Amino acid sequence: MGDTANVRRIRYLLIALVALYLIGPTLVVIWLSFSADEVLRFPPHLFSWRWYEEFLFDERWNEAVLRSLFVGSLATLFATIIGSVAAFATARTRLPGKQIVEIFAIAPLVVPPIILATGGYSLFSKLDMIGSNIGIAIMHTVLGVPYVYLIVSSSLARNDPSIELAALILGANRWRTIRDVTIPANLPAIITGALFAFLISFDEVVMAVFLSGSLSPTLPVRVFSSLSLAASPVIAAVSTVQIFIAIVLMWLVGLLQRWQRRWSEAVPAL
Repeated sequence: MGDTANVRRIRYLLIALVALYLIGPTLVVIWLSFSADEVLRFPPHLFSWRWYEEFLFDERWNEAVLRSLFVGSLATLFATIIGSVAAFATARTRLPGKQIVEIFAIAPLVVPPIILATGGYSLFSKLDMIGSNIGIAIMHTVLGVPYVYLIVSSSLARNDPSIELAALILGANRWRTIRDVTIPANLPAIITGALFAFLISFDEVVMAVFLSGSLSPTLPVRVFSSLSLAASPVIAAVSTVQIFIAIVLMWLVGLLQRWQRRWSEAVPAL
C-alpha cells in the first residue's frame, strides 16, 4: 500500500510538472500584460491596465482586430460549407472517387503552411488579389476545411443512418431529410468545426504575412510586426485577449459535445 501511494504521488507530481511546463509561459504572458513598465520585464514592478487601454483605443490595433474578425468570419463560412458537404458526400452517398475527396479534404493538415502561402501568393499575385480580404479568407478556408471535415465525418459515423432512412421511407425527399434530420442531428459537430475553423483563421500568421499586402494587417501579423520592431508590453495584452478568446471557444466546444451526447441519447436507435 505504501509503494502504491508513493507511485501515485510521483505520478501526480509529474502531471503537475508537465502542466506547469505547458501552462507556465501562458501565465507569464498574462502577468506581463498587467505591467506598468515601458518594456517587457519579468516580474513586472507595478500593476496597470494601460496596455489594455492602448490596445482598445489605438486605431491601428482596432483595424487589425476588425480585419481578423472579418477574414475569420468569411473563412469560417466557407470552410463550414465545404467541409460539411464533403463529409456528408463521403459518409452518406456512393460518391465515385470518395478516397480522393478524403485526401484533398485532409491534405492541408500535412502540407506546411509556408508551401500553401507561397502557392497562394503566386496565384493571387496574378489575379491582383494580394491584400484582399477574400484572398486571405480563401487561403484560411483551405486550413479550416480539414477540421470541419474530420469533426463532421466523425459525427456522421456515430449517428445512426437508419433515422434518415426512416424519414425517406415516410415520404420526405432527400433535401428535406438533410434539412430536418441530418443537419439537426449533426449541428453540434458542424458548429464545433466552425469554431475550430475560426480559431485557425484568427491565429494564422504565415499566410497572412504573404497575402496581406500593404493594407492594414490582420491581428497576428500586427503582433508579429510589433515583435520584430520593439517588444512593447501591449503585445502581452493582445496575446492575453487572444488566449481568452481561445479559452472561450474551447469552452463552447465542450458545451457542444455535451449537447450532441444528450441528443444522441434522446434519439432511440431504429
